[in-house]
Amino acid sequence: MVSDTFRKPFGGLPSIAHSAMVDMEGPILAAETLAYLMQQATASNALAELVELICSYLHGRGGNAPGKTDMGDAKALRSALERWDAAHLAGKQPAANSIIRATDSVRKQILGLTLTGDPDVDWVAVRQVLAAGNCARLKAIAEDIRNVRLLERGTQLRHGLVQDWRENGSYGNALEITRRAFIQDHFSAGQKPETGVVVMNMHKAKGKQFDEVIIFEGWPVVIKKKTVANPDRIVPTNLIEAASSQHRQNFRVSVTRAKQRTTILTPRGDPCVLLLDGDD
Repeated sequence: MVSDTFRKPFGGLPSIAHSAMVDMEGPILAAETLAYLMQQATASNALAELVELICSYLHGRGGNAPGKTDMGDAKALRSALERWDAAHLAGKQPAANSIIRATDSVRKQILGLTLTGDPDVDWVAVRQVLAAGNCARLKAIAEDIRNVRLLERGTQLRHGLVQDWRENGSYGNALEITRRAFIQDHFSAGQKPETGVVVMNMHKAKGKQFDEVIIFEGWPVVIKKKTVANPDRIVPTNLIEAASSQHRQNFRVSVTRAKQRTTILTPRGDPCVLLLDGDD
């Protein structure tokens, strides 16, 4: 949300150049899935290849510690695909409640897209189909893909996709181009010191120093004067009983990353509980 605002500020203000430090595993694997869908593959194994990419995303988005829910979801997805394929081989319709049905439906919607040859436009068009579809796994992938531009791979990735379209009239090699772009970026990135404006979460700030730090919290979602959600808070749901020693430590570390100035942006009507009088 912060990055989107920097890119398209309010009131006609100029965009703010920035870089970001985010956990890479989820966005990279999500980008590979989207790249494959941009290929608009129609081979008999296209659905199976898509499912395998989704499973790789579920296995890998948590880094070295994949969640049990994601692991179970990937296993269920592979089992459902086996039953789906078995039904087709037997000349039968797969079960109406198969979890593969939603995945296949979104895939077919993307096959129906008329791509333009402009990677920026086409990338967004495919992501929008994922986000609007009825497959929860592909919705999660669409959300993670929003962070790909934060990893600053746009220039090289775009160049490769443009060249692919010029040579083939399609993005037939999009998956390989995307993988190659991430690999080359990984080996060229190095450990450069942060300069300019950098967006990161509290965990990424540990051990770093900046001239100024701005800590930004989300705000409550209020419907009919009732808070129905309170995401993106320093303390979950912004309840003092949920404040652990780790939350306090994260906050303390973040505040002390600044050499000169720290600004905390917290909702006026529901300020961070760690800032309230009497809380240490």
